[in-house]
Amino acid sequence: MTHTDLNQDDWDTPHEFEGVQLPEWPKDALPEFARRYVNEVSRSTETPIELPTMLFLSAVATVSQKIYEVEIIKSYRETVNLWVLPILPPASRKSNVFGQIMAPIRFWEEQRKEALEPVLNAQISRQKTLEERIKQLRRLAAKNIDNTNFDEYQKQIILLEKEIDSISSYPRLWTSDITPEHLGTLMAQNDEAMAILSDEGAIFDILGGLYSNGRANIDLLLQAHSGGSIRVDRKSKPPVFLKKSLLTIGLTVQPEVIKNACKNKTFRGRGLLGRFLYVIPPSNIGHRTLEEKPMEDSIRSHYHASIAAILNHQYDGETNSQHVLKLDSAAYLKWLEYSKLVEMLMGPEVDYLSHITDWAGKLSGQIARIAALLHIYRHAFEKPWEAKICLEDMQGAVKIGHALTKHALRVFSLIYEEDSIHLAKEILQWISNLNLDSFSHRDCLRKFRKCDKTTLQPGLNILKERGYLHEWSYKPPKGAPSVMFDVNPKYKNKDQGQKGQ
Repeated sequence: MTHTDLNQDDWDTPHEFEGVQLPEWPKDALPEFARRYVNEVSRSTETPIELPTMLFLSAVATVSQKIYEVEIIKSYRETVNLWVLPILPPASRKSNVFGQIMAPIRFWEEQRKEALEPVLNAQISRQKTLEERIKQLRRLAAKNIDNTNFDEYQKQIILLEKEIDSISSYPRLWTSDITPEHLGTLMAQNDEAMAILSDEGAIFDILGGLYSNGRANIDLLLQAHSGGSIRVDRKSKPPVFLKKSLLTIGLTVQPEVIKNACKNKTFRGRGLLGRFLYVIPPSNIGHRTLEEKPMEDSIRSHYHASIAAILNHQYDGETNSQHVLKLDSAAYLKWLEYSKLVEMLMGPEVDYLSHITDWAGKLSGQIARIAALLHIYRHAFEKPWEAKICLEDMQGAVKIGHALTKHALRVFSLIYEEDSIHLAKEILQWISNLNLDSFSHRDCLRKFRKCDKTTLQPGLNILKERGYLHEWSYKPPKGAPSVMFDVNPKYKNKDQGQKGQ
């Protein structure tokens, strides 16, 4: 096959795509035993460290949010619930990691259900009897034409109905796909706190109006991010009143899920998307060894025991309310320093985070929450409320905050990126992965099966316009000509140099 006659000197330097360079994740940000567990999950599953780290934080938030809040100064407190959203392509072993990290939470629920099952079964049986008695009393009252016993029947009915309302349910910590109305009911039954944990992103479809004729209903979620009070109206039942609603969210989704979610103007306009902590690590699919050894049982057992210990923490005995965690002086100064930096980066003079102030404006509070969670986990087998949050945990939270900022910038840039530019970057990544000197149009179509000739062409055109590709035609002795593309050697040389660093 004859290539184009262009040599390296004939090529111009390609016009690069501007993008956010992700930093190396701060692996030393977590307390020792948390760090050991998260690193082992990442190693044994061959997944990016960002995935287990963020799911770990959501797990600790799930078991802590009822019991703790953090006080930065006397006039300013934060809840300790988090909304985390790792974004990875299909086949990234998201479900495996999710299952491992959420296992002790599921186990706790199963244990509680097993222990309470005889009691609840007896209550359910009694409820059926009460309901039948109420039916009989209603029939008697309806037949009481002269009203001689009507008031007595009605009093008995009211008393029996109160007994039905007092019947309890199994304790719950989490759910997955749920409507906002049902979520409110579930929170009311579980001390006004709940977590939405899922290795899929179906909740966005539900929130976007899947079961409500396309009408987005996110009021409860917005209030529950900050412990707000809310009334949840229900179609066939009395409304639910929540004084301090608390919601943790831990989801793992594919890039298309978040792109589709961002097309919903209500989600961005009302600040739903600005409440999530995003990570979008580079995929390592195609580079996994498939030979990593399993995690040691002792490391897994320590994590399970730590989560169980936190679940055994009780409310403040004096006030019967949440424990208030406080910062030591060094931790506070570190938080203040970081908060001032974020404030400056949101300003028009620096103009670094000014386009995502809905996200960045909550970052200082999010960092205080993360520091509190690290502190709680560090003292899982003790009494976290008896110690102040130390500088080490605040420094760890700040390191995570710096990394999360870069990931958020990457996510929001991808969300609003034109489809053709996104496709061009995907083609360029394919070229880089295979170290291609040239390829045919047919090769590219085989790789990007989601495209046809028409939809593939804009991506190729952008790469040609930016100087990455040169198109030419190969005419074989027999058969139809083939469209070929040569890759700019100046891009190849630079790309190989970066890989070798």
